[in-house]
Amino acid sequence: MPLTWEIDHGAKTIVTTATGPMANQEVMEYLGALVGQGAVGYRAIFDCRRAVGLNIRLSELAEQSKLVASRKPDGFDGAIALVVDSEAEREMAEYYAEQLNKSRLCRLFRTIEAARAWYAELDAARRA
Repeated sequence: MPLTWEIDHGAKTIVTTATGPMANQEVMEYLGALVGQGAVGYRAIFDCRRAVGLNIRLSELAEQSKLVASRKPDGFDGAIALVVDSEAEREMAEYYAEQLNKSRLCRLFRTIEAARAWYAELDAARRA
């Protein structure tokens, strides 16, 4: 599977890295695996910078975003950070974010560190 991930249950955060070619089936299997690992609705950093040959149609992105949107937890933001490099990745990520922003926070970043900084800002705002 071209997706690997680490779950921090204490921080309710998933860090996922996509490498190589990726299709809708792999993403849907990943989303299913998160259910089994008790990580539904967690914050997610999804690093797409090493993915190549994304074979995912817009209709499939819409399906994925609808599923992820339905998993927003009560009382927690479940924010999603998409880390991208190329223009093609950025365009797909922007479409995905547009679909999600109605229900879950979603932003695009160039680095994982920038995504983590955003989470720190969200935490600080919640404590204030």
